[in-house]
Amino acid sequence: MSNAFFGLEIAKRALQAQQVAMDVTGHNIANSNTVGYTRQSPKFSQETVSSGGLFVLPHLRNLGAGVSVNEVQRLRDKFIDLQIRQESRTASYWKTIDEGLEQIEVIFGEPQEGALSEIFDRFWNTWQELAKSPESQAARALVAETANLLSTAFNHTHNQFVVQQQQLNEKIAIKVDEVNNYVQQIYDLNQQIMKLSLGGGNANDYKDQLDLLVDKLSNVLDFQVSENSNGTYSLILQGRILVSDKEKRFLEVEANSTTGFWEVKFQGEEQINLDYQNGELKALFYLRDEVVEEYKKYLNDLAGGIINAVNTAHKQGYTLEDPPVKGGDFFVGQDAATIALNPSIDVDPGKIAASLTGAPGDGENALAVARLRDQAIVDSSTPDDYYRGVVSRLGVEKAESSRLLTNQNLLIDQLDMRKEAVSGVSLDEEMTNLIKYQYAYQAASLLTRTVDEMLDTLVNRIK
Repeated sequence: MSNAFFGLEIAKRALQAQQVAMDVTGHNIANSNTVGYTRQSPKFSQETVSSGGLFVLPHLRNLGAGVSVNEVQRLRDKFIDLQIRQESRTASYWKTIDEGLEQIEVIFGEPQEGALSEIFDRFWNTWQELAKSPESQAARALVAETANLLSTAFNHTHNQFVVQQQQLNEKIAIKVDEVNNYVQQIYDLNQQIMKLSLGGGNANDYKDQLDLLVDKLSNVLDFQVSENSNGTYSLILQGRILVSDKEKRFLEVEANSTTGFWEVKFQGEEQINLDYQNGELKALFYLRDEVVEEYKKYLNDLAGGIINAVNTAHKQGYTLEDPPVKGGDFFVGQDAATIALNPSIDVDPGKIAASLTGAPGDGENALAVARLRDQAIVDSSTPDDYYRGVVSRLGVEKAESSRLLTNQNLLIDQLDMRKEAVSGVSLDEEMTNLIKYQYAYQAASLLTRTVDEMLDTLVNRIK
């Protein structure tokens, strides 16, 4: 049979267990606003002591020995964690795409004053005015001026696309550094968790930090997460271990031999295949190599079509020189990056071939150039229609990316609410638990005092 002091042991264990429970509750309350914190809960376990002997009655054997807290659990739903990482990665992808398309809209600047569409109108209108007064030096100077303005607008827009690609290229390098920083931090936390696990310590707070880092890294890259038996994580990228409790593998950038742009690869190893990727890094590559490049091509095709059509028409006419001579190229260059007014015309607007016959007062060739605005000279479209189509396409793509981003954010908000219901700290619930544990602690204290009084009576009677 248990001795008289057994009740004190039960009371002691109860006091210790309830104290731990109150400490855990206090930790939850203190971190109610900490980003990444996961609510913790004490796991109570009943204790049993084996007691036997010749004089111990059967129903008194293996008596309950009180309670203990043998684990402090983190309350998380791994499936919700997986969903949030997947959907947050997609949201980061569309957020990056949306920002890139918004920058392209700023580059085109439509429909603000000074945008390409306005300069097109002014360019064609000056040729129309020149057709009315082909001998006017002022009208010729205005044609040359607007041609220079159009060329500068093309050059500037093209250069802005080049700058955007360079910025995206630098962002890729920055993201790779960011990934390597996360990998190092995850590796360090894995080491700390592994050491605590070997010593039987509690690593819940370290695991919260680990989950937060994995969440942040998952916005950049698409990888698989595997939890090891010791509580550490192994991250798998393209079939290779990116980081675990035993190893880490960093990424690096390497310049493409053709484009000079960065490519991403494992440090000292093979290149990463982005076809199956998602997240910010994939979006940056897509913007740099496809989206911006596509709009540069649109711009170059538009400039090339105008150059060829205007030059062809200009060569059909005669200049204002004495004697009149056939007109040469009005523009030089081949695309938006190189288009410019012919330097000889820039110096002498009299070399503009406004006349179709060479006769004074003939402005038929200038009229023919002005009519190019209504002819299919760029990919079977008029210049204005082609440009409006490009801008409209950009608007549709931007609206679609914004819609997808909004939908993703709504989905993430719903998942966050589900996660908060499981892992978030509710101050009302914690206060209720605190009162519950407090009363249990007081009851254990009362048990201690009662057993003490019983022992006191027993000892006094023996005396």
